[in-house]
Amino acid sequence: MSHLAMYVMGLPAGLTVTELTDEHVPDITALVRAKELAYFERSETNEPEILGTLKAPDLDGSRGTTGVWEDGELVAAMFAFNGLEHERGLFLDTFIAPYARNRQQLAQCLLRAGERYGETLSAPAGSFVKAESFAGDTEVETSLSDRGYERHRVYLRMRLDFEEPVGQPDPPAGLQVRGMTEQDWDQVHHVITEAFKDHYDSHPLPLDLFQQDMANETSDRNRWRLVFDGSQCVAVCIASHRFAPGGLGYVENLAVLREYRGRGIARFLLQDAFARDSSDGFTGTSLHCDATNPTGATALYRSVGMTEDHNYVAWRTPLG
Repeated sequence: MSHLAMYVMGLPAGLTVTELTDEHVPDITALVRAKELAYFERSETNEPEILGTLKAPDLDGSRGTTGVWEDGELVAAMFAFNGLEHERGLFLDTFIAPYARNRQQLAQCLLRAGERYGETLSAPAGSFVKAESFAGDTEVETSLSDRGYERHRVYLRMRLDFEEPVGQPDPPAGLQVRGMTEQDWDQVHHVITEAFKDHYDSHPLPLDLFQQDMANETSDRNRWRLVFDGSQCVAVCIASHRFAPGGLGYVENLAVLREYRGRGIARFLLQDAFARDSSDGFTGTSLHCDATNPTGATALYRSVGMTEDHNYVAWRTPLG
């Protein structure tokens, strides 16, 4: 079977290529942190988070990874997440150290390798190769543009830093709130699938893959909250320990069924997450969001005091 690393060609002299495995977690963490500090001036990326990335089912083990090394230091990495079977595209997540030589040439080589790797995979007609760039990373953005990628979304990481303890909010009238149990998987899958139907790139996963997708090294089902109207689950908040080593709580997913929107449920779930993170000793709460989401979620996050932390541009081009 093809490996992403075998397609990396045309690198500057003195650089070597390998696949990336669990033993490289410290190197990958250091690389990602260096880039986030350079472009966003802060980073909570940590080793458990990176280990969870390497174990993602659609990374296909180490086959979807490649690292570029100079004198024993990891200066660039790419992860190719294969969601083609379920029409989610091939996502190329690329990190190039801000101090690396020939950054634009490195970006070109890695993107070309990712595209060639994608051409070896089974894919439905009309599939896309997708990528992200850190806002302001001129070399990577130029490389994407030169290779025919188009900008199509903006993603943000937003956060609220606690200045004082956060009180527990009252749930919306007539609704019940509780934690997650093993018997709730069907309902959680239904709520998240239905809530994101309007998203531009909605491609629901079957239940078994959904469960795999929701489980990683930072998952913590004790931090999930489900909202019920009688026996029906109508909203969920999926929280995790993704940024816990940096003292930051994280909301992985927030979903409310369309017919229950406008009743303050999403606001309650956010404030509930803030209260739990505050009581657990975290210094704040964060989440990622699509700034171009038609539901207006970004405005909600700002209304509860969250501010923009990281800024990413999403790109795509037809596969092949």
